[in-house]
Amino acid sequence: MPVAPIAAAPAAQPGPAVERAPSRTFGAALEAQAARPPPSPPRPSTPPAMAIETLKAVERAQRRLDAVLEAARRGRTFTAQELLSLQAEAYRCAQTLDVAARAVEHGAQGVKQAVNAQV
Repeated sequence: MPVAPIAAAPAAQPGPAVERAPSRTFGAALEAQAARPPPSPPRPSTPPAMAIETLKAVERAQRRLDAVLEAARRGRTFTAQELLSLQAEAYRCAQTLDVAARAVEHGAQGVKQAVNAQV
């Protein structure tokens, strides 16, 4: 079966000039990476510490939402981008609370079963 020749791609149209960051050699990039101090190892996080950090994050989000609502009550208008960001933050906060509530519920059920278990 004969194969048809492929047509040449159309020539690229000249577009606006794109500014690029000055490039550096691979060796220079390796040297820059080696000059950086190594990242500190992550500290082990215990479940209570994780729960406290989660609660602190929820409290910060709640304070932020309260501040935004107060600003809206005073007549401040928000851009679409700000409102979308606020919606995403509220959704993230609600999801975090939902997961935390489920974890507490499962923990309480586990304790209840352990107490009621016959030994």
